[in-house]
Amino acid sequence: MSESHNVEVTRTVIDLVCDYRFEELEQYIHEDIVMEAPYQAFHQGPMKRGRAAFMAGFSFIPTVFKSFKLNIHEVYDCPDQDVVVFEQTSFGILAANGKTYQNRYIMVFGFRDGKIVLWREFFNPELMNEGLAVMAAG
Repeated sequence: MSESHNVEVTRTVIDLVCDYRFEELEQYIHEDIVMEAPYQAFHQGPMKRGRAAFMAGFSFIPTVFKSFKLNIHEVYDCPDQDVVVFEQTSFGILAANGKTYQNRYIMVFGFRDGKIVLWREFFNPELMNEGLAVMAAG
């Protein structure tokens, strides 16, 4: 069975984030996007609204990580709700000291007009905070 347009877009977006190709990412993001990390790391606010604020939020990734990859393990496509849910793990190399960063994520993507209008991430913020503390101390 082929994947829905929403799943294809989400896979593309994850690949673009991992490759730090943020300018290409923007075309898949709805102007009215809301990004939320209910259990956020200290560098995040509880919510970002609008494409400009959302895109600006990615600027920290290359400064913190020499490399960062998300590995998708499960995909839950909910076409009647225009929602895709992914279970993922991450593997990153911290730029400050070369140590590894690993975390688990559940990400919820809502769509409007074929673009992502909701980006909700659930992950262990303490693992992110540990990695960012190394950078702040450096």
